[in-house]
Amino acid sequence: MKLLIVDDQYRVAEGLQWGINWLNIGVEQVYTALSAYQAKDIIQQEEIKIILCDIEMPGENGIELIRWVKRRYPHISCIVLTAHADFSYAQEALKLACADYILQPASYPVIEESVRRAVEELCATAKKKELEQMGDEYKKQEKTLIRNSIRNYLTGVVGGRQFFKLQEKEKVPKMEQTVYLLLVQIIRWNSPEVWQPRLLSDTMENIAAETFEQNRLQVIAFVSDYPCFGMLIWGGDQLPDEDTMDCRLQFINSFYQQFFKCDTAIYMATPSLFQELEKTWNKLINYRDDNVSLSNGVYSGSRNTDKGISYRVPEIRRWSGLLKEGHAQAVAEDAGKCLDRLVESGVMNRNTLREFYQDFLQAVYYASQNGEGFFKKLFSTQEEFQLYLDGMRSVDHMKSLIGYVVRRFDGNLDETVPDDLIEKVVNYITDHLEEQIMRDEIAHHIHLNPDYLTRIFKRETGMTLKEFIIKAKMKEAQMLIQSTRLPISLIAAKVGYSNFSHFSYSYKKIMGITPQEKRRGETEEE
Repeated sequence: MKLLIVDDQYRVAEGLQWGINWLNIGVEQVYTALSAYQAKDIIQQEEIKIILCDIEMPGENGIELIRWVKRRYPHISCIVLTAHADFSYAQEALKLACADYILQPASYPVIEESVRRAVEELCATAKKKELEQMGDEYKKQEKTLIRNSIRNYLTGVVGGRQFFKLQEKEKVPKMEQTVYLLLVQIIRWNSPEVWQPRLLSDTMENIAAETFEQNRLQVIAFVSDYPCFGMLIWGGDQLPDEDTMDCRLQFINSFYQQFFKCDTAIYMATPSLFQELEKTWNKLINYRDDNVSLSNGVYSGSRNTDKGISYRVPEIRRWSGLLKEGHAQAVAEDAGKCLDRLVESGVMNRNTLREFYQDFLQAVYYASQNGEGFFKKLFSTQEEFQLYLDGMRSVDHMKSLIGYVVRRFDGNLDETVPDDLIEKVVNYITDHLEEQIMRDEIAHHIHLNPDYLTRIFKRETGMTLKEFIIKAKMKEAQMLIQSTRLPISLIAAKVGYSNFSHFSYSYKKIMGITPQEKRRGETEEE
């Protein structure tokens, strides 16, 4: 621990430095200063913990110095050591929370005892802070352990002694306890800012816990299969009935959508015993998988509980005929409307989508001249094959697959590109350099599927859209640096960068030098 003596009388400062056995009371190093100016310089360079300070000094007095110390280094313990028994000084020292106020002349043992108390108090504070940090770390580890234990239990992996210890401590429900299990799904983000899974689950848990606070219920949220989260609710005087629960979840879901800026769906099963939770979890997974239309809201059951219903596309023959005759776009529009009708009528679920998927691809197969050969060309790359695999995941994925297939079918797999397509993209980027340019916005502007646009732009220019946008922004920035005296930070803003470090990094990556170096070079040439 380091101590600083501040006194304008050299002999007093030196006498204190060498007259007390500092090591005996826990002080390893002692510094002296003959003015507030010198004291500030030492405080800014060394990790001073205690200050012994005189009041009356030339220039800035001791009270002013202590006031400065308390503003900048509130952890430093200050002891006033003065020959002036002025009540106003003592009152000011009290306001500044000084550890002691010692009147001179005072013996070394008295001063030593005052410093010893200050050392003990500082050590006790540091120990308390360390214990609090250890406690916080333990709580974090315990929460992770609880979340992992519940997730393992849901998937049929029960963690032996550790799991039962958590039950004994009432950190997880007992086997015979009734609980609510929920599945929260992030359907789509409506903002460029995407939350990290761990932070997202923590915040979801806090919001739900506050909502159920009056019922004294415990809430544990955990990452299941991102972007899906599990949520377990139990304890309290009495679990809410299903109608009350549904009402609360409607509020929570609405709050999630506004707070996180995303569309969410919450799936709820009827309350069940903790020991039956694995079955309940599988039921929730089924509820989620049936939401192929990716609609937000709160669901307490499958979208269509009658799994015996079979749906076939009646237009399959007509679509095959239209494709053969070269009317692929008409098929795309008709298939899209058909999907929308199924969603609106409430019959869209996994089975319905799977059968639609199969019927659509069958129509394409019948219309092609070369059956399997056509399909091999159609899905020849990893990206194209992924479109094929994803078609049954959701209505939106199916629509993307339809759009891709009919475009390729219409072009006989040559995928001809409109003459002015690249020009339109470049013009849009040039007109929006001051903004954060998003791929989907460009695609919407020129009426194309975003994935299709990405693929075509790379093929035609040799660059990805992202690479082209960054390069265009950096060229604009270079022109502004050369032709204006605008501050670099303003130039960064003019090309859509709110983060200056990110702008500087991007500029150097493209141009080989930083924007500051470019500006200095321009100035030197003049």
